[in-house]
Amino acid sequence: MNNTELLKNLAFNLSAVSYSSVGTEWNYKDVISSFSRLLLITEGEAFVSIGDKKVHLKKGNLYLIPSFTHCSYVCNNEMTHYYATFTIQLPNDLNIYQLFNFKYEVEANDEIIEYVKKLNELNPYKELPAKDPKIYQRINSKYWNVSIEDAQQSLISSGLLYLLVSKFIGATKVSVEKEAANSVLTAINYIQSNLNNELTVSKLSETACLSSGYFSKKFKELTQFTPIEYINKQRLEKAQLLLNTTTKSCIEIASSCGFKSNAYFCKMFKKYVGQTPNDYRNKHC
Repeated sequence: MNNTELLKNLAFNLSAVSYSSVGTEWNYKDVISSFSRLLLITEGEAFVSIGDKKVHLKKGNLYLIPSFTHCSYVCNNEMTHYYATFTIQLPNDLNIYQLFNFKYEVEANDEIIEYVKKLNELNPYKELPAKDPKIYQRINSKYWNVSIEDAQQSLISSGLLYLLVSKFIGATKVSVEKEAANSVLTAINYIQSNLNNELTVSKLSETACLSSGYFSKKFKELTQFTPIEYINKQRLEKAQLLLNTTTKSCIEIASSCGFKSNAYFCKMFKKYVGQTPNDYRNKHC
């Protein structure tokens, strides 16, 4: 399956959308969200730091903030905007931000503005519970429950998100149309299905029917991570999502994400996220 085919299989889950006005209280540092976010600025301005890049949020532009990225927000005066928070799923749980380069900013033409307004009109009761990301990261499960009556609305919303996110996609970072790609994708699927179990390069290469060395080389070509780095990243992203959206204890989360002990989970979490699981939950929830 090449990258173009992968894009045809994107799935979106909308968690929140609304129109909002913020002021100088919109000042938050080191936010790590489990959700991607779109912002359409209608008045005023603000700034967001995405990783090491500072982005000026300006009237008339649409912005994409990727999930699981360190961000800081600053508004020095006032800003009004539409926002949408959502997740993106690909086959085999590949990460779209690893496969493609993304712009953070595009000019909002009439078509984009119409899409955003339509998305908001279709979902009148999906506003975030608060402006503070420490609160709104804890998205209530009600946002994810789609009734039969809402199926058409959900499908249209997903289509609108697809159209909006497509405006930001740039050049391919890495092609999945490589030798042994299907074998590596088989291993990735195995990882996603067994995050709570012990995973080794030996077991994964056996699953992929490749030698350990060749498997590791092709795995990094596809994902830009070694197998162990990828496993840790997936476990920690799952842990962040569980910390944000459930009341499970750290011990329960460590176990469900495949960490050998709570102590090891806390050590790895702090190494990659920069804070302990409890500090992360207290800050973002």
